[in-house]
Amino acid sequence: MNKKPLLIGAGALVGAAVLFVLDTVIDGGAFKTIEPHFEGTCTAVHGVVGAEDITVDHTSGFAYISSHDRREWMRTGESEGGIYRYRPGSMAAPLEIAHDMEMPLHPHGISLWKNPNGGPDRLFVVNHPNKTEGDVTMDNAGSQVEVFEVMDDRLRHIRSVKPDEGFSLNDVAADGPDSFYATIDKGSKTQLGKTLETFGRLARGGIARGNEFTATRIMGDLVYPNGIQVSGDGRTVLVAETTGSRILAYDRADDGTLSLKAEMDTGTTLDNIEWGEDGSIWIGAHAVALKFPGHAKDGANRSPSQVLRLTFDGEAFEMEEIYLNDGEPLSGSSVAAPAGNRFLIGGVFDPLILDCGPKEGP
Repeated sequence: MNKKPLLIGAGALVGAAVLFVLDTVIDGGAFKTIEPHFEGTCTAVHGVVGAEDITVDHTSGFAYISSHDRREWMRTGESEGGIYRYRPGSMAAPLEIAHDMEMPLHPHGISLWKNPNGGPDRLFVVNHPNKTEGDVTMDNAGSQVEVFEVMDDRLRHIRSVKPDEGFSLNDVAADGPDSFYATIDKGSKTQLGKTLETFGRLARGGIARGNEFTATRIMGDLVYPNGIQVSGDGRTVLVAETTGSRILAYDRADDGTLSLKAEMDTGTTLDNIEWGEDGSIWIGAHAVALKFPGHAKDGANRSPSQVLRLTFDGEAFEMEEIYLNDGEPLSGSSVAAPAGNRFLIGGVFDPLILDCGPKEGP
């Protein structure tokens, strides 16, 4: 028997596996040189844990913060999260907003819908209710979108919207009082499948379209889609891939369907997206993604934080790195929310946010 073809085939498989692992390590930032920089100053504001997403109401000037102590949740299966309100530039501890929802709130991505008629605005919140006791992660928790009316001193729960196939939702972008888009970060249903999907960078994620009754997958073939936003005119939907590293722009038709019109490989690991008042696009990112799993397990393991500012002219993106640190003072950044000449940085686990602005004095 001629073993030469078998040896050649085996060698090719091994070579392909080595190249894949090397590519993953490079994309994960293993060889990236971290040179912290920022032209302004940042102040650590304590009083909120795991500020995974932040969105700013540019009318009132208040920021809404999605907060959850995920390490405690994963350790015990019990850790109530909350929504906080904060005035950028105040440096005062964020205040938790009371709500009347009866089930546990484990918030993830959030989106604020501004009421054009002067009535209450609505806050859309991705929630992960526990499905099991004990060891809990977002991978084995449920996913649904909570809709709240924003009152002066509280959030009034309107409804819970569950995806029709039990998708793993990550972020949400409201485009009406009862309609939204949400990212499906992992399309696999089993824990093993989700793990393989994440580390194998498999294109099984997608986008869901939601209404007041349910959320249905309308697009697939995305690699861990995370942040999502709808433009002010409603004509463009932006999606940020985490392990895929791409920022994607979709044309939005009148019926809500999407068609891809532009994309860019950013060369880094993207998280949530926020709009600036000037139409700029702000993204919290993980410059060295390979350090993030260690940070998730132990806060002593620090993971660099990165802030990107992009512009989009309808055809192409331009990108600038606004902020980069080595994991201090905030580790594992997941969002950068602009507010006037300031911006807020939140992270997945740390017990603080950063309030950043221009340098003071000469």
